[in-house]
Amino acid sequence: MTRGTYSNLSEWKLHIVIKNVSPVIINASIVEAWKPVKRRGETKMVALRAETLAAPPAEERQQITFEDYLKQYSSREGNQSEWLAGEVALYPMTNNVLHQNIIFLLSFVLHYFVTSRALGRVIQANVPMKYSDEKPAREPDSMVILNAHIERIRPTYVDGIADIVIEVLSPESDARDRGDKFVEYEAAGVPEYWLFDPMRQDALIYGRGEDGYYHLLPRDEQGRLISQVLLGFALSPDVLWQEALPSGPDMVRLVEGMETAES
Repeated sequence: MTRGTYSNLSEWKLHIVIKNVSPVIINASIVEAWKPVKRRGETKMVALRAETLAAPPAEERQQITFEDYLKQYSSREGNQSEWLAGEVALYPMTNNVLHQNIIFLLSFVLHYFVTSRALGRVIQANVPMKYSDEKPAREPDSMVILNAHIERIRPTYVDGIADIVIEVLSPESDARDRGDKFVEYEAAGVPEYWLFDPMRQDALIYGRGEDGYYHLLPRDEQGRLISQVLLGFALSPDVLWQEALPSGPDMVRLVEGMETAES
């Protein structure tokens, strides 16, 4: 393992190479990071100071194929992972209740809206979206796949781009969701990118224009978020920042209210 300092990197990361184990990139924007250590046949995550490690030379790193990534990282405790075109990124899991509430509410509302109109399917977190061997296969918090592209859904990943990609920001993912992922989704041609920021209580929907770039979509006259992909979808962002989730019937009425406004 090489010690040293980083240079010319917008975000600190750790590259750890362990003998006979595929390379792992660990996001080290927090003070502590983790490394897997095999003891008595079991792999455990051991705390590691982020500042003391530097990436080994590129020629020393092994590569992992997407197929092997799906096999090795299909189930992992304590971390989220993503395939970065040959390497693996590990990110700490969030334990923020509001973050989880937002994901749950969005999933419920979107699922009800999409399935009641037979528009397609909603895919939840930890499913890779792979559209290139040279680009990362990100795992958004949620994705919407319309019927026209339903064949892209495979048992363990999405083979191609989603029609809508949704990310709920956390302190750890803020820069990545607004930076790398924004650029990647835009360049890949994802029609809409939804960003929800519970820290700043901000919600944004970007639509990809004819120029190939994302543009912020305006809200309707009632201040609700609207979509160009899901026509008729209109959601007030205020409901997302509540400490307690709306009840099941209230969430149903929320979607049915969109139907009334649509008609």
